[in-house]
Amino acid sequence: MKKQQLFGLLLAGACLFGVWYFSKLPTKPTLTVVTEIVALEDVPGGNGRRLITVRFADGSERTIETLAPFFFKPGYKAKVGVFERTFFDDVYDIISDSVD
Repeated sequence: MKKQQLFGLLLAGACLFGVWYFSKLPTKPTLTVVTEIVALEDVPGGNGRRLITVRFADGSERTIETLAPFFFKPGYKAKVGVFERTFFDDVYDIISDSVD
């Protein structure tokens, strides 16, 4: 009985470690893309968070929830970092100030 409990604990620990390992964000973005800002809005009750809609070069749009500064305006360019993950959805975030 003790061996089965120990094996179960080890298996559960290995599963939790795997979920933690594969769900964490990389320290650096895998890809950096220059995008155009399309729309801005504050997150209701978001404590400084904003929803920024950006348009990529291929014409697709994505809304990013971020703590980006408030000087962005529609039409400005911004760099977006793409953080690719193995088993989970990729994460997109504004990674720098507006681009000249």
